[in-house]
Amino acid sequence: MSVVNRSFPLLILGLILSPPSGAMALDDTALCARAQEVYGVTPERCVMPSAPPPKTTTGLSEEMLESHIFFPQGGADLNDDAQVQIAVLLTVLDTTVMQNACLRLIGHSDSSGGDAANKALARERADTVANALRSGLKDPTRLRDVLSEGEAAPLQGIPSTSPLNRRVEIQAKTCPP
Repeated sequence: MSVVNRSFPLLILGLILSPPSGAMALDDTALCARAQEVYGVTPERCVMPSAPPPKTTTGLSEEMLESHIFFPQGGADLNDDAQVQIAVLLTVLDTTVMQNACLRLIGHSDSSGGDAANKALARERADTVANALRSGLKDPTRLRDVLSEGEAAPLQGIPSTSPLNRRVEIQAKTCPP
């Protein structure tokens, strides 16, 4: 198996943003504007002017931000930022360079709560992302694995209790023919 070229921005083109309290789901116009404003990418269904993405303040690498979707404490629902990331991911997966990529999703949690509960929550998060991706992929079989690590694999250099560990990791590789 060969690995997808790492020099191409790794899938999500995402940033961690604090979810607004009482956030409501974005309509198509707001989703398109948010994708353009935050990621500098226009999803296929949008027509908008280009804008550079803002700087991050999390301390995580761009690759790390681009290859994870982050969640609130105790939750497995996609907030507005995660919905934008998935819309961008679906657009990137449609590009020539990524059209042969298959995905593995790995759910993670922070260490608040018990091991079993965290493993189940991490799996629920991975399933949520998988369902969103399957509904938008032209070929849903490109999503090969949906796994859960629970709290067992916190981000390197990040405390296990950090909200940054509430995430789904997205790995890409070239699909076998």
